[in-house]
Amino acid sequence: MRKSTLSAALLLLPTLILGGWAIWLPIPRADDPGMRIRLLGFDPRDLLRGHYLLARLDIHGLPPGRYGPDDCICLSDRPQDPGRPGFTPLPSCAAEILKSCPMPLSDPGRELRLYQSQEMALALERWLAGGKRVVDIEVRFDGKGGISVQDIRVDGQPAAAAP
Repeated sequence: MRKSTLSAALLLLPTLILGGWAIWLPIPRADDPGMRIRLLGFDPRDLLRGHYLLARLDIHGLPPGRYGPDDCICLSDRPQDPGRPGFTPLPSCAAEILKSCPMPLSDPGRELRLYQSQEMALALERWLAGGKRVVDIEVRFDGKGGISVQDIRVDGQPAAAAP
């Protein structure tokens, strides 16, 4: 009887650990600072890997190709141009420097790969290339230079509802 109880407890332990981790995981993200940032997009279709919108964040004054994987910046809101944050270069990506910034971003020139349906990828490409629509995304900062992206919007509406 004791052996079966021990076996059951050992089998249940990984499930409890995984369940606790899954419950705890979203909690830090809800508290992470965030902002909506416009997207600069290009070629949303990658036939070998599925349908993705390849995009970059539209950061005001960020020279194209200048900032790479070893660079970090501190983003700041610009009320006069919502969706296009300003930035201040950080001297390094060290943890103590990143902690001094409320919205740090490492590798600011990186491409974001956002999975979309084929139809939505084509529509987003048209809207971004035409420049007549504002396509933006909610970005959450983890405080270590990383981001999570969610909720693409077109002219303030969910992308799926955009005409």
